[in-house]
Formats: sequence, C-alpha cells, structure tokens
Amino acid sequence: MTRTAISPRLAMRIFFSTDDNVGEVTRDNHPPNEVPLDIEGWNVAHLATIDSTNDELLRRHTAGGVVNRTVLVADVQTAGRGRLDRRWEAPAGSNLLFSVMFASPINNPQRLQHAVALAVVEVVKELGVEHATLKWPNDVIVNAETDDGQRGESLKLAGMLSTMTADGSVVIGTGCNVNWAPEGACSVLGQTGREHKPTEVLERILEALDRLLGLAPESIDERYRASVDTVGRRVRVELPGGERLVGRAVQVNADGALEVIDECAVTHRFHAADVVHLRPAD
Repeated sequence: MTRTAISPRLAMRIFFSTDDNVGEVTRDNHPPNEVPLDIEGWNVAHLATIDSTNDELLRRHTAGGVVNRTVLVADVQTAGRGRLDRRWEAPAGSNLLFSVMFASPINNPQRLQHAVALAVVEVVKELGVEHATLKWPNDVIVNAETDDGQRGESLKLAGMLSTMTADGSVVIGTGCNVNWAPEGACSVLGQTGREHKPTEVLERILEALDRLLGLAPESIDERYRASVDTVGRRVRVELPGGERLVGRAVQVNADGALEVIDECAVTHRFHAADVVHLRPAD
C-alpha cells in the first residue's frame, strides 16, 4: 500500500507581493551598510545587519530591483529563521548567513535547492569536515561515529529555507555554522579547529554552485540522491499540523521525494516534511 503526502508545490513558502510587504524599499533605497563583493558570475552585496536576507531579497524583488543570481550576505540577521519558523541566530560575523535569488523562469526549483545544499557539502569537506552529508531534504549534517564504526548522532552544520514568489522566482536562504554553533549543532571550527572568514566560505560555495549548475540536470539529481544520509535510517517524519510518522527511509525518488515505510509496512512519499534521524533505541 502506498500513500503520497504533500504536493511538491508545498515544499517552498509561497510569497505574494502586497503593499505591506514592500514598505519603504525601492530599487535605490538599500541599507546604508551595504557593500558590494566582487565574486565572478554573481551580484553579491554584504550587509552588516538586516532583519532577514530572504525577506530583504523579496522586498527588493517586489520593488523591481533584483536581477538573477543576486546574493545578500549578512553579519547579523535580527529575524533570521529556518524551517517551521524556527529562529536562526548567531553572534555577529561568526557564521555565514546568505540568500540567493534565482529569477523566473525556473523549471525545477527543488533542483536548485539540492544544488545549493551539494555546494555547501562540497566546500565544508574541502575545509576539513570529513563526515559532512545531507539530511533530507536539505540540511547539512555531520555524523558522529560510534565505537563500533556505525553512524551515530547527526549534528546540524547548515540549513536552508526557500521561498517562491508569485512570478515563479526563487529565493534560497542558507545558514552555515562556520565559527560558532548553538547547543546540539556543530560548526566548521568545532570540527576542524580552524576559523574561516564567512565571506570567503561564501565565495567558495558560489564557485561550487556555478560548477554544479553547469552539469546536466540528471547528474545533479544523482549526486543529490547519493548524498542523502537519511536513506536506510529509522526516522520520525513531522508534518505541518502536528502529525508524526515513524518508519524507515528506504529511498529518495527521482523527483526528490523521500520514501518511508512505516511500522505497519505502509509506504509513504514526502516532498516536504521535517525529518528526525532516530537512534535504534528511540
């Protein structure tokens, strides 16, 4: 028996432009602390502080001042958030907080999310984080090893939040713990003992993302499915509205959906949900 849960369309927030969203922002009314960064192929601006890089890109998009591949990176976000409206906070200048705008038309928004996640994994591995991988759908995690060499606790290193606008453009926001991590998570510094300048990590991620977006779509999909560490694990799937399901993740389908077999041997497919990796005893 198979059940399909949640349309792929619901894998992203949908943003509809209204006067309330626009506020006082115009294409020429940007924060005074904004400094352009020279990263080839991208329109990058660095902000000392902003409420949310995602929200700021959406405001600018509404005002007509954003071109494709615009990137905002901030030292501080006063209203940063992750999945399920969780707050995403970090000490000023410690971590990488950025958002990318991909302008419409876009054939497969989820593939863009996968490419960004893969780029983050590639770069943090280059920086020495050996066991970086993905927790479905797009969290970058590091697995602690148990004494017997098995996969242990998953510690979060980076997360993403995507928003689709009414015209089909997509903003992908990413927070990566470079030099600091909250309790229960991890950072590049904590894993390697080496500090890094967040904007330099951003440049490497955008270079990696350029390479990935130059690949055939099927190649990106294959790399993504091969990188999802959730497959084979016992998981708890948490859905909007409070519904929960426990089972074993068995595969990621070609469309990016996670397939889970529950404890009654019923197969479920999820395009959007929050997944918790469970220990065998949980």
